[in-house]
Formats: sequence, C-alpha cells, structure tokens
Amino acid sequence: MSSLEMESADPKRAAVLAAAVGVFGRYGFQKTSMEAVAKAAGISRPGLYLLFPNKEQLYRATMHDVLDRAQRAMEAHLADQTVSFDQRIVAGLDALMGPYIDTQVARDLNELLENSEPQLGTMFSDYQDRARAALRVHIDDLAPPGLLDGGLSADDIVELIFSAALTWKSTSATRKEFRDRIRRSLRLIHRAAG
Repeated sequence: MSSLEMESADPKRAAVLAAAVGVFGRYGFQKTSMEAVAKAAGISRPGLYLLFPNKEQLYRATMHDVLDRAQRAMEAHLADQTVSFDQRIVAGLDALMGPYIDTQVARDLNELLENSEPQLGTMFSDYQDRARAALRVHIDDLAPPGLLDGGLSADDIVELIFSAALTWKSTSATRKEFRDRIRRSLRLIHRAAG
C-alpha cells in the first residue's frame, strides 16, 4: 500500500478532507480558516495542524482527494461490462463532472477548482489529462465496430467529447441535461462514423 493509500485509509484524515470540501466550497481558499475546517470536522485546531501543517497543504490534499475520487468513479463506470459503450461514456463523464452541476456548493467547488492555479499548480490540468487518457484507452479498446473506421481516431473522439463535456458542465442546469447532451453527441459521432 502506497503512502497516499495509507493516508486516505485514515478515517480521521478522511473526515477532515470531507469536511474541508464543504468549507472550501462555501468560502473559497482565501476566506477559509483552519479553525473553520477543524470545527466542521469535529476535531481541535491543534489536531488539524497535526494532520496538515498549513492551509495550503490541507487545500492541496482536499482537492487531490476530490479529483482522485472522481477519476476512480469515472474509471469504474468505463469498466462496467454490464452496459453499452455509450452508457459507459455517459456514466463515466457524469461521475467525473456531473457532481459539479446541481447544487450551489458543487458550483462553488467547481469555480474554486477552476480558479486555483496559484495553490494547485498543474493538478487540475494533470487531472484532466489523466481523464482524457482513461477515455482514450476505453475508446481504443472497446469502440463498437465502425466507430473508428470512418476517419475518426480515438483522440478525435476524446477531444470532442471531453471538450464539449467541460463546456456543458458549466452551462447545463441539471445533471440530467448534462447526460442528455453527452448522449446526443455520441449519437452524432456514431452517425458521422457510420
């Protein structure tokens, strides 16, 4: 087990990260205090400092946890052999981006993630690259017959779907609308390929 896996297996640390998501999502990085996170997590401020020596490290760990859970959920949906290729893509992208659509805290967290380059560096873009790579492997390995024969490559499909999904994440009023848009785009891709 890696040190990251051991850290995420620690229930106290997991509770702090879960509480921190809500606090950072509500107040943003600048206005969030370690005291507010400690209170939300139900631990003392010194106890929080034992886990995370400063707000920057807490924030990075929180955002890494959010992104990593979304990535794992997407990959689980892509691997689900009980549903069709298109259903896997819709469910995978919904697991990756859908949670940032329906609620105010989700929208706040989405804005926080997208505007955190000073604190997160390349973490957010690295996460998007990792998600694109997982989609590319899925499309390469499992594309229905004919999908990649019409001049479209797996890279073309990934860029089209992923870029559209990023836009739709910000413009969809509901997760249902987001999923419907992905379904329609897949139907168009199948038509273009066939």
